[in-house]
Amino acid sequence: MFCPKCGKETDASGKFCQWCGADIGTLPATASPVVTQEEEEGPDIGVYAGLGRRFVAFIVDFIIILLFDLVAMAVLGLTRGIQNSYFYFVQHIAVETLTPEGTMAALLGSILAAYGIVLIVIPWLYFAGFESSRSQATPGKLLMHIVVTDMTGNKPTFARVTLRHFTKFVSALIIFIGFLMIGLTKKRQGLHDSIAGCLVLLQD
Repeated sequence: MFCPKCGKETDASGKFCQWCGADIGTLPATASPVVTQEEEEGPDIGVYAGLGRRFVAFIVDFIIILLFDLVAMAVLGLTRGIQNSYFYFVQHIAVETLTPEGTMAALLGSILAAYGIVLIVIPWLYFAGFESSRSQATPGKLLMHIVVTDMTGNKPTFARVTLRHFTKFVSALIIFIGFLMIGLTKKRQGLHDSIAGCLVLLQD
């Protein structure tokens, strides 16, 4: 139990508080201190960016990533892999005619390389690279004056923003509820923000 006089936890079997000596038998008992939800979550460290501002930033970043994808496809020859996926799965053209090797392994290799780089590697390096840099923001976020931080307001590590990026897929898979949480939570955190321990703040 807690001593009604000094507030410290003391032995309930004794008659006197072991800290201040008060007669706990004659003083009304008090409940244990209550920790509010706000105290558990920690203090506010800035102004949190809302859903609308973050959505505009995402659209800008999406356009830039598309441009990077087009450059990568031209430089690395990824167009062939995307064409192969269309010819094989939609047009049902024989494997032997789609690659010089004429094997299923070569066909799938070209397809996985193309989609892996375009859909996974480039977006990952884009978001994780920019958000863990000195600016703590992608070009889209810079345009909207928002930055990504850890829970104490400091620059996040590459590993942390990598986790944040890939857990966006979880936010999307649950009918985009993970993204809608941005507009519903006190600190404007999406599910991916909460998992990675990140905040998105308005820049001064």
